Amino acid sequence: MGIPRFAVAAALVVAAMAVPAAAPPLHPVPAGMIGMGHEGYEITGVPDARRGADGIPVITIHRGDRLSFQNDSRWVHIIGPGKHGLLKDPGHAAMAPLKMLEENDVYTTPPWTTAGTFLLTCTVHPEMNAKVVVLP
Repeated sequence: MGIPRFAVAAALVVAAMAVPAAAPPLHPVPAGMIGMGHEGYEITGVPDARRGADGIPVITIHRGDRLSFQNDSRWVHIIGPGKHGLLKDPGHAAMAPLKMLEENDVYTTPPWTTAGTFLLTCTVHPEMNAKVVVLP
């Protein structure tokens, strides 16, 4: 008699929860880089970044600037244009349709070439949203 699939699945879930706790320490987020903790963007040390009245980070940059992100959590993040975990056509935003970052991964966007307000989200963590305001 074989092992029930449910038992194998349960063991894999338990292992997936235990492995991150035994992993080496995460890299600190350098100043000026947007951190990606579990379920939120960290903007401490990012010039011209603040939390809006709704608690969502607002990052103001100038046309031609780039944004850099570092996943400083043990969770995967898949970021892209959109809100509440739902991606949308990036239009003229610098973000590719989506970018996956595993722990300690760093991603720098291409230059933001169009002025306006753009929304970013994480498809894995729908409460993880940010606004990018691109000035001319």
